[in-house]
Formats: sequence, C-alpha cells, structure tokens
Amino acid sequence: MTEHTHKPAIHLPPVAEIEQEVEEKAFKFSEWMAHQGIFVVTALLVIFAMLFVDGFASLPNITDVFNRAAPIGIVAAGMTFVVISGNYLDLSVVAQVATAGVVLIAVSNVFGLPVAILVAVAIALLYGLVNGIAVGVFKANAVIVTLSTTFIGLGLLRWLTGGSIYFGPNDGLIRAFGTARLGPLPLAMVLFVVVTLLLSLVLTRTTFGFMVRSYGSNREATRLAGVNTGKVVIGAFTMSALGAMLGGFVLAAFSNTAVSAMSTGYDFRSLAAIIVGGTSVFGGRGSVLRTLLGVVFVSVLTNIMVLSGLGFGVQQMAIGLLIVLAVSVDALARKGIAS
Repeated sequence: MTEHTHKPAIHLPPVAEIEQEVEEKAFKFSEWMAHQGIFVVTALLVIFAMLFVDGFASLPNITDVFNRAAPIGIVAAGMTFVVISGNYLDLSVVAQVATAGVVLIAVSNVFGLPVAILVAVAIALLYGLVNGIAVGVFKANAVIVTLSTTFIGLGLLRWLTGGSIYFGPNDGLIRAFGTARLGPLPLAMVLFVVVTLLLSLVLTRTTFGFMVRSYGSNREATRLAGVNTGKVVIGAFTMSALGAMLGGFVLAAFSNTAVSAMSTGYDFRSLAAIIVGGTSVFGGRGSVLRTLLGVVFVSVLTNIMVLSGLGFGVQQMAIGLLIVLAVSVDALARKGIAS
C-alpha cells in the first residue's frame, strides 16, 4: 500500500489583496501625516536647529523669527477661511497687503492715523465683497478671480502712487508699534498670536465658522440645508481681506515705509504655511491654530537656511517642495477616505 505524503498547501494572497494592503498602509500613514505629522515634524526641526545650527537657540534670534513671521502669519490666518471653504486660496492678498501698508503711511501723513485705518478697512471690505460676490454668487473660479483682482489692485496702486516709497515720521505711532516690546516679546509677535486665537474662536465657536467648514466639506448639502452659501463665501473672503490688511499694517510698521512692491510672494508663502499646517487645500478640514504651527515651521526652516548661508533661490525651492509634499499627503488621505 502506497503511502502519500501530504504537504500543507501554501496559500499565496492574490495580487489584488497585496495591493489593497499596501494602499491601506499608505492611506493610514498619509492620514496620520495630514492630521498629526506637523506636530512631530516641527518639534524635530526645532530640536535639530537648536543642536546643530549655530545662533538659532539664542533668545534674540528666536524672538526675531516669530517677529518676522507676524505679517505673513496674520495674512495666512485670515486666508485659512478661504482655503477651508474649498476655494483654494486668495491670490489678491498680495495687492491687499501692499495697499494697506501704503494707505496706512501715506494717508496718515496727511489726514492722521484714524482716517488711514478707516480707509484701509473700507478697502479691505471692498476686496472681500468683490472676491466673495464673484466666487460665491456668480460661481466664478476663485483662482482666476483673485488673480484678476491682484492685477487690478496692484495696477491701481502703482498708477496712483507712481511706485513711490512712503515714509512715516520717526516719532510717529506706526514706527513706535514696529519697535515696541512687551517685556522680551515684540508687540507685533503678540498681535500675531492674539489675532490667531481670535480667528480660531471665530472658526470653531461661531455659526459663521461652522458654515464655512460645512461648505468646504459638502457644498450641495450645505445649500440644501438652507444656508445662504453666497454669504458664507463673501464672509470667508472678507476675513481673508481683513487679515491681509492687518498684515500690511505690521509689515509697514517694521520699516516705517511702504511701497507697492512690498508684499511680493505673500500669496504662496501664506498658502505654504496653511497647507503645511495641515489644512486641506480641498476644503472642509483644518484650523487657524494649525496655520499658526505651519507659520512656525516655515519660519524656522527659513531661518535655518539663512543661518546656514543658503541663498534665496534655495529657500524658494524648499518652500515649493514643502507645498508639493503637503498637497500630495493631503490628496492621499482624501483618496483613502473617499474609497
């Protein structure tokens, strides 16, 4: 009688199951990076800089990093509302920041500071209304609209000023604000933190903030719920415009000067801080506090490159790579959720 030796069958998983497992792991990692990665990466970056970058850990340098981050941080905090609403970004902050700075100094030199602030607020509200109505009511593409208002705003500013540089008085309030400190902390840095906290409360503790997040998550469901979505978008762009106005004020106060070219690059630098902080460029997910963390990360990274003697071109490439990486991680996380 012949004995048959039975070897245990080896079951190899189908290729589809292996691919699915790989996709699930990639999704879990990308989702974790999108939600929590910025905290770990920022902490590691700061520790690395303190240990290996000469001059970084000194108190003057650290306060200078946060002080210089104040204008871009305030602009990014306001633009966060536009990004969370699902309208990608507000390119017109470039024109808004420059306009606010020029108006603050030029108008205050002639009519006084209160009048200059009122004029700047009126211009900011106008920007918010124009962008918001075009995008929220007429359903125009936000990138095209805000790119157009950037060209219109900067063109008008350069036409009216002739490209002139405006200087504030050396003993004026604007210069005093730019150099003032609360103890060891620059006043601009304190304003940045306060504005960020206030805007965070607006986004998380008000009906308007809830509608902005809801609209960014599901526009159709928000509309069917009876929400006036046009007003939501107008409100989001108005918050962005007010943030750009305050950012322009702070930027002008630093040097006590203002010119139409002072805000070049503020659109993409703001967007970099927002999406690096974990706010989804596709809308619906994110927070102003995450934008604050993104500003810290980008500012620390820039400071490291400056202290290391790397040129502006390298800094631009690094910020560009950050944006690509953050958007890619966000897209992978959304793909996993959708599937």
